[in-house]
Amino acid sequence: MIDKKTVFVLGAGASCPYGYPSGARLREMICLDGGFWRSYENYLRDNRSVHEIRERRSSEVNHFRQIFKKSNIRSIDLFLANNPKLAPMGKYIIAYEMFRAEQQSLCGEEAKLTRELLEHSRDRFGPRELLSQALFRGGDWYFYLYNRFIGVGKDALPDFSDGNLSFITFNYDRSLEHFFYEALRNSFTEVSEDNIVKSLQKLKILHVYGQIAPLKWQDSEHGVDYRPQIDEPLLSKSADNIKTIFEQKESAELDEARKLLGQADRVVFLGFSYAPENMEVLQLPKIISKATYCYGTAFGLETREVQDIHGMIMQGLPPQSHLYINHRFIKIEKDMDSLSLLKNYL
Repeated sequence: MIDKKTVFVLGAGASCPYGYPSGARLREMICLDGGFWRSYENYLRDNRSVHEIRERRSSEVNHFRQIFKKSNIRSIDLFLANNPKLAPMGKYIIAYEMFRAEQQSLCGEEAKLTRELLEHSRDRFGPRELLSQALFRGGDWYFYLYNRFIGVGKDALPDFSDGNLSFITFNYDRSLEHFFYEALRNSFTEVSEDNIVKSLQKLKILHVYGQIAPLKWQDSEHGVDYRPQIDEPLLSKSADNIKTIFEQKESAELDEARKLLGQADRVVFLGFSYAPENMEVLQLPKIISKATYCYGTAFGLETREVQDIHGMIMQGLPPQSHLYINHRFIKIEKDMDSLSLLKNYL
């Protein structure tokens, strides 16, 4: 049960346990010849929807890859913010990679088994194999969170209208929505699908930079099934749904996200990089109340980097709260993944 207004702020790392790349991994997969490029060449060869423009598309995509690689900018989102004319091709590549990850994404026991198998055999992979296999990192926090708010009995369908649970995500993927829909449909088999959807529609999941496509249950007319066949019409349409930092300074989603953060009792950062541009777009930390508890992962970061994050968030709090920086208001954990953080603090 979630009895306090809790806002989750999700970065790319939050989707990693389910087969999606982190921001750093996405850059590697795009720039190196393994991963994205190997898969995309097969797509160009086998997909009829791209047959007539195959050579041109191959040249355009490879041209983008080389410029992005030589830029040495840490993320494709930030690169596109600096190079708006390249944004259409960048969004096209992001859409392809998100749908490619969706094809292989897993949850629950399958994700756990895949993660264990990869960990066991990682030392036998060469560099190229590692590029495509270094996914499914971190514990299954979707499963853990779902079992925190699910009730008992056929009439225990969750009511999200109290606003105690909401998500602000910087991710373009749809794994969270898909997980909740599948979980509820199979947890309450005697409840109509319409009532399942009505329940989920009250759950706030705000994609501040857009989403590759709504799911069918979210939009019966324009929605796209999970794990669809990838083709040019789908990629073109999905690329248009993606926004970049330079485009999305103000929107209804951002306004609502800031409102949620300002009213939160708890803000939980999962798989989030605390990049200044993303903190700024949410008006963090100044928008957070002095009474709000903040928790966050900083998996893979060094102690000094974690201290800098503490300092960044602390700027929005009154001076007396500095006394509680390591005890009460703020906990940023560099040695915890998303699942471990929730088990310790939720």
